[in-house]
Amino acid sequence: MKRTTTVHHARRGGVLVATLVAVLAVGGLSVCLLELDTTRLKRQVAGIDNKRAFNLAEAGLAEGRFAVETGHSGAIGSETAPARFGDGLFWVTATELAPNVIGLESTGMAGTGRATLSLVLRRTSRDVAALGVLGSSQVILGANARVDAYDSGGAPGVPKLPERFDPTSSVAVELRSNGDITLGDDARVFGDATPGPSGSVQLGDDALVSGSTAPASIETEVAVIETPQLAAAGDLTHTNGSRRVLAGDGKSWGTIRVGKNSTLVLRGPLQMSTHALRVEDGGRVEVDSTSGPVELHVTDWLDLQSGSHWSFPQEDTRGLRMFVSATGTRDRDNNGTADAPIHWQATGIFFGTLYAPNARLALPAGSALYGAVAAGILQLGDKAAVHFDAALRGSDPTSDLEVERMAWKVVEIPREIARDLGEDPFTALDVAQNELKPPTLAYASADYEIEVEYVDASGAKHKYKGRESDFDWKLARDVQKLRRREQKDD
Repeated sequence: MKRTTTVHHARRGGVLVATLVAVLAVGGLSVCLLELDTTRLKRQVAGIDNKRAFNLAEAGLAEGRFAVETGHSGAIGSETAPARFGDGLFWVTATELAPNVIGLESTGMAGTGRATLSLVLRRTSRDVAALGVLGSSQVILGANARVDAYDSGGAPGVPKLPERFDPTSSVAVELRSNGDITLGDDARVFGDATPGPSGSVQLGDDALVSGSTAPASIETEVAVIETPQLAAAGDLTHTNGSRRVLAGDGKSWGTIRVGKNSTLVLRGPLQMSTHALRVEDGGRVEVDSTSGPVELHVTDWLDLQSGSHWSFPQEDTRGLRMFVSATGTRDRDNNGTADAPIHWQATGIFFGTLYAPNARLALPAGSALYGAVAAGILQLGDKAAVHFDAALRGSDPTSDLEVERMAWKVVEIPREIARDLGEDPFTALDVAQNELKPPTLAYASADYEIEVEYVDASGAKHKYKGRESDFDWKLARDVQKLRRREQKDD
């Protein structure tokens, strides 16, 4: 009996051991499965958080782009004071990479998710004055030619320009080209002369550029001219020695020819176009902007012959906007001689904006232009002068600011942010969630000096000039003019 009992106890002990082993195995397997499930769950949560962070970073880029479109710098919040959005946060930094080129970098955080995206934008405008003085292919200044700038403040009349440039009180011009800029002997540029990325500034004897001559990082983009659709009219020949006035409803003319001792008056407000404008020796074109501006489109040939004359009684740079879409050299009058799209030998001081992006514009020796000018090739004869009116920037109500996306990419998350993968981004950055601003109130003002003309909620117009950080954007219901430049240290 004792042996039997011992055997039974041994069998029971074996069963208990086997059972215990099985339980331990099942328990270990359960722990492994639980750990695996927990790991999988963490990965799923991390994946969801990363997607949320990515979406937050994209939202930051969208908000930053909107900020640029509305005249702000594009920066939103900061790492120390990010913008609150849902249960996450983001901030956007903005960097001026080149004139009118802005780089945005947006970092989003949600739970354990972290994402950083970048976007490069370019501001463009149909406002010719935003280009400064431009020869998109080349700029050539003759001997003793001069390019400078002033600010009329919208007041008409020929200003008294200083003989020397004073950087503390004068307005600096921006002379640009996507190619080379050449200055003849004793030529003067009072401001920056900026050639294209592969271009250079070539100076004759005693030539002077008061500002920078560094090349641009990217080419300046020129806008395509959109000729208005107007009621068609035939040719207009005015050669009887009298004055003829074009006013009222604008028309699309064929060829307009102004003969000797005859005056064609363009009376604003007026919008018109013509296939060709030919002013012969002794002919005169007068721009009357007393009641409003004149917009003139020349689609094929601007022929201002020697002895022709411009007349601007109001001397107002806002009085005329002339767009010349003509291009190519060919025989335009069937006389067997090739004709350039622009032949400019007219006398008289020109006031206004002149835009001929596809043509060579050669202003004759001793001529003067007040306003803004942009051409394919801009050439100034000896002692010719262009006086850029900075007041024209933003003055064209039809030239809306456009923001173009140039590049987008995912960038490496900032190292100090990537180190901390805590589930609460507010704790990770040590910020109080309830004290953070929403994106629309977190626009950051960089240290820029701005000039703003705006309309407030009551419809009253105002002007502001000073640091952007001191300007309350909530006052502006509608921004009519904005100019921003980096604040320089004294």
